[in-house]
This record gives sequence, C-alpha cells and structure tokens, in this order.
Amino acid sequence: IDAVASYTYSGRTALALEYTRKAAELDPTFFFPVMQEGTLALLAGNYPEAIAQYERARTMGAPPFTTADLAYVQGISGDRAGAMASLAELRKISPGGEAAPFNLALVYLGLGDYTRAIDYLEQAYAASSQSLVWLNRDAIYDPLRSDPRFIDLMKRLNFVK
Repeated sequence: IDAVASYTYSGRTALALEYTRKAAELDPTFFFPVMQEGTLALLAGNYPEAIAQYERARTMGAPPFTTADLAYVQGISGDRAGAMASLAELRKISPGGEAAPFNLALVYLGLGDYTRAIDYLEQAYAASSQSLVWLNRDAIYDPLRSDPRFIDLMKRLNFVK
C-alpha cells in the first residue's frame, strides 16, 4: 500500500495501478485498492471511472475522505448536484456530523470555490491536520498555488521558502 502512494505521487501511475490490483487480489474486500483505482482514474482524467471506483469503495466501508474524493470528482466533472449530494452525505457520515475541514476543502476545490477551499484549509491548519502533507505533492491543488493565502499557508507548513 505504501508503494502505491509513492508510485502514484511520483508519476509512476502504471506501476501504482499494477500494485493496486495486486493488493485487490490479496484482499478483495479491502476498500483501499478500489479507492486508489479511483484516484488513478482521476489523475488520468477518466472522471466516470473515478466516480465509479469511489462509489464502489464507499460500499466497502471506506472512510469519509473517500466521499470527499467522490464529491471533488463530481464537482470538476460538472456534476454540481452530485457533488452537493456527496457533500451532504459527507457531513452525515462524518464522526459527530462534523466533516473534517481538509475534506470540505477538497469538495469546494472540486466545485471551483477556491476561496472557500482555502478557508477550510486554514481551518485544517488550525486543527493541525496531518492531511495537509498532501498539499505539497498532489496536483489537484495546483489551481490554488498562485493564491496569496495558499502561498502563505504553504510557507507556514514549511513547504516553500
């Protein structure tokens, strides 16, 4: 599983997919390989496949962040109604009904609401979210990279000088 993430974020997606499928063979009931196939489909621009894999992972007991991933893809693919429905589901399934700010940031990023996305990233920073580590590597955050607030956040995280 660690190799899959390393290969994915180093751009070696074919190798990531190979290891993802091997992991799925080892345990067909584990959500992670299915979710990862969704991520690889997303990175390839195959939004229908990404949506299908994220929806499948959710039926396998995936954690709430998978619903955030789903909402993100729905948003960037133009399915605003689907993204809003997934956002409502995310809030419903999150512990205590309180969705993690990092997950909410991802949803609003997919909806193109960059101001709100950064607002939630700021909340994630205030809460010391470990998920912020992905900001430095994940290309889905590229639309935010020129925003002064995002640049400031990246500096506070020591990702840029």
